[in-house]
Amino acid sequence: MSVWEIFNEETPEVADAYVKLSAAINAVGALDEKTRTLILVGIFSATRDPVALRHFIRTAFNVGASKEEIQSAALLAFNTGVTFAEMSVPLIKEVSDSL
Repeated sequence: MSVWEIFNEETPEVADAYVKLSAAINAVGALDEKTRTLILVGIFSATRDPVALRHFIRTAFNVGASKEEIQSAALLAFNTGVTFAEMSVPLIKEVSDSL
């Protein structure tokens, strides 16, 4: 069972609020789903959150992003320091290999 599934099962109201907040952030549809997801890959690379990063790498593949596009988004974290982005490349490979 994934972290999100456990979170959703244990705290359904909070999980639902999170989903609604995420939808509201892009309610005007200014960003297509692939662009939005690639930005999230960059954000979670910079914050070094492997759980969220793994989720959004998989989501990026699912919405049509290529491995190269995902790596480019993740490597933007290098602007904040090497250690902020180095975790991303192995996770991208792990998710890519599992598809």
